[in-house]
Amino acid sequence: MARKMMQKVYIELTSKCGLSCDFCPSSSRTLSTMDKELFAKINREVKAFTKDIAYHVVGDPLLLENIREYLDISHEAGLNVHITTAGYYLKARHVEILNHPAIKQINFSLNSYRGNTLPVSLETYLAAIAEFTLAFRTLNTKSFINYRLWNKEDDDSHQEYNREVMRIMFEKLGEKQPDTYENQNTGLRVLSKVLFNFDSLFEWPSLDAPFVSDTGYCHGLSSQMAILSDGRLVPCCFDYEAKINLGNVKDEKIGKILDTPRSQNIIEGFKNNRVVEELCRHCAYRTKFDS
Repeated sequence: MARKMMQKVYIELTSKCGLSCDFCPSSSRTLSTMDKELFAKINREVKAFTKDIAYHVVGDPLLLENIREYLDISHEAGLNVHITTAGYYLKARHVEILNHPAIKQINFSLNSYRGNTLPVSLETYLAAIAEFTLAFRTLNTKSFINYRLWNKEDDDSHQEYNREVMRIMFEKLGEKQPDTYENQNTGLRVLSKVLFNFDSLFEWPSLDAPFVSDTGYCHGLSSQMAILSDGRLVPCCFDYEAKINLGNVKDEKIGKILDTPRSQNIIEGFKNNRVVEELCRHCAYRTKFDS
């Protein structure tokens, strides 16, 4: 059947993170890293559904010593790659490794420092990211770099941290800091294709979370899907424990999994403002998409 191309597919290279952010959920999953053979199969199949893939669900892809080999596979498949990392494991060698033709965007989750107790100062942590940015930009003017501060809270408790992060980053990058950023809705330019990106702190969906509704819309399986490091395919990048396990790409082709009755019920349900999966009924994030 004819399919609409998805905006992005999340492929979790590894479920290993090494940090314990207080805004991330704990997981009972066994830590694993996707082997290259499975990753290559996914890349060959997923290009029929999207042009853009993200190396992330949970876990930090920069923990992989051989990440270049994964990038080579994605490039061979003609896919654009988005990297999301806390930046804590950033090394000098990543400047050259991530200067790769497959890389479209690198996202640094800067709220990770605030959500942990790390053995380095905030300035040391950010200095490494700023140093990477300047070195990377001398080699690559095509790829985007986003500094994510997805931590807006109703009580404005994030404001002091964000101001300090911005002060340090603008200083390290040798740029003049604007007088204010509060009026920026989603982004603030620092350098060419280097931006701060702002959003709200979100709650991960859980069956233990409060019931939200059984009506509404979400982009799950229409604009995005996710594949965990063990091969399980889920409707979106928030289903980190595969509560909605649609099938395993080790055993079946992606297209076949998407054609199953359960997958089609999810897609048709959202088209008709119906939320058919219990986990989705407990997801507050999807209300952002309600008209």
